[in-house]
Amino acid sequence: MTYRHLLALALALPLAVALPVAAAEWSDNAKTEFVQQCIAGAPAGYEEPQLRAYCDCAATKVSQEFSEAELQEISRQSPPDPAMQQRLVNASSSCAGKLKP
Repeated sequence: MTYRHLLALALALPLAVALPVAAAEWSDNAKTEFVQQCIAGAPAGYEEPQLRAYCDCAATKVSQEFSEAELQEISRQSPPDPAMQQRLVNASSSCAGKLKP
């Protein structure tokens, strides 16, 4: 696993907690909360604009990858199922370029 994959995992895990109930029906408030929790759960060393860009992208990608039932299931798991974690990492890892300065 490369550093980029570790970073994607570190940033993606807080996303599991922030997942709204219905991905297809995210309100502006739900996306804002998701992004704020993503930023708050990120490791130190990144500027807020980088994190915001990553978390906005991740919110979009995760909402496209997970069904409503899956979102409900993963939000109840602690820690998330490894297969679900991997899907979460895969969905959000395409956003890792947003973290570059």
